Amino acid sequence: MREVSRLQAAIDAQSGANRDQAERNRQLSAEVNDLKLGLTAIEERARSELGMVGSNETFFQIVTPGPGVNSPPAVAITARAE
Repeated sequence: MREVSRLQAAIDAQSGANRDQAERNRQLSAEVNDLKLGLTAIEERARSELGMVGSNETFFQIVTPGPGVNSPPAVAITARAE
């Protein structure tokens, strides 16, 4: 009886892990499709991961005062020229 209980617990744990992996696979598949079909996802990745700026865009960086002044950190903004 103890063995059956242990195996059932192992099955439950594996089922949970399988559900998690199935969701991760679904998300990765959607991301792959976005990258294959459109430039929007590629541009977003280039901006966030590589810091790239498009040829029709202007990069603005807002710098805040140094330490000692309670202010939010610097924020990078990219603006598209229309």
